[in-house]
Amino acid sequence: MKLFRKKEDDRTAGTEHASDEISGEETAAGAKADSPEEPAAEKSESGKETTGSDRPESEDATSDDSSGFFDLPPDEVAGYMPPGIVVAAPRQIDLRPVLKVLGLLAVIAAIVAGIYFIWPTSTARVPDLVGKSLTEAMDTARAKGFAPVVQSWKWSEGRSDGTVLVQDPVSARVVRKGTAISLTVSKGPRPEQGSTPGATTTTTTAPQSASPAGPYAGKSICVDPGGQAQPEASEWTDPGMTRKDTPEPEIRGATTGNAEYMVNLDIATKLKDLLEKDGMKVVMTRDTNEVEISNATRAEIANNANADLYMRIHCANSDDPFIKGTQTLYPAESNWTGSIYQQSKEAALFVQAEVIKSCGTEDLGIVPAHDLAGFNWSRVPVVQAEPGYLSSPRDDTLLAQDDFRWKVAWGLRNGIIKYLSSP
Repeated sequence: MKLFRKKEDDRTAGTEHASDEISGEETAAGAKADSPEEPAAEKSESGKETTGSDRPESEDATSDDSSGFFDLPPDEVAGYMPPGIVVAAPRQIDLRPVLKVLGLLAVIAAIVAGIYFIWPTSTARVPDLVGKSLTEAMDTARAKGFAPVVQSWKWSEGRSDGTVLVQDPVSARVVRKGTAISLTVSKGPRPEQGSTPGATTTTTTAPQSASPAGPYAGKSICVDPGGQAQPEASEWTDPGMTRKDTPEPEIRGATTGNAEYMVNLDIATKLKDLLEKDGMKVVMTRDTNEVEISNATRAEIANNANADLYMRIHCANSDDPFIKGTQTLYPAESNWTGSIYQQSKEAALFVQAEVIKSCGTEDLGIVPAHDLAGFNWSRVPVVQAEPGYLSSPRDDTLLAQDDFRWKVAWGLRNGIIKYLSSP
């Protein structure tokens, strides 16, 4: 310890000499006071005395560093830093940006995993529709994300009418959702006369005796395709001649421009074909567009045929292009319709339900009407089916599609069957 104190005294002396120009005597006196046992000066190797101011600068620095370290209390040794050494302050790393990036990546990974495992795929296996009824086949195909389309109708000895015979694409094939599935549907056993095999529709001029025997043989249905190419004349709305009806102008599709009378006739012709396969007698009020027949005259055709149901087919129209869907009209109870009111309403309920089921359109319900000549002049149960609005771009586009008109005809047929089968 004596050596270290001596070096400290020398360092003190040298420092005071350099900064304050204190005399050597005062420095030596101060050194003696600190260390009485040691001389103020020491001899160098050459024999001359040297003081702290005469020592090399490096020796002073070393003495200062060493004396500072060895004089520290034990609890400060660990944090000691020699003078003159520059040590960079520890830099704290901010991990928040990194954590944000990692969190974002975790969220993206969770979303991708959710899409992969939960989101429905864009492809699916085609369901087996062969052997199912047309209604069941269409419901099954739509539930799987496909678009069923009736491609054709064929006579079949082994399959009842309305049963799917062939589908394309075939079942179990993996295709993109939304793909159309073409269906070939049975028309039931071939009739004894009339239509040829494979025909999609029968001509409206075919003799009525061509209807095959079936469960509804003897039933008579009058089908009236509303409208005509020739302008309609005004007529009395009822036999009491209480009001004269002003004919509506020709109605055409908002998007396609298709005339209503053309759409009505196509649906009516398809319905006639379906009803005849069930063995019914079908009377058409017109089988061409080039006619001039009043609504009262059409009702008289149904009356003269003693029809079990007078089925009128029209397309709805509105000034509001956003109104769309399917509705069925029936005669409101009045002096002219009292005898047919209840049966007509019952038929409207069945027809509306089956058309909605077949077409999947919005259900606008059944609507009573009191001012239609076709209702008030009829003496047999009567309804007017309106499967869509030609004023609606959506409905107009649907009615322009052949497969949709087949759906309408099939729904009308099913509704008529339900009505005839009801107690």
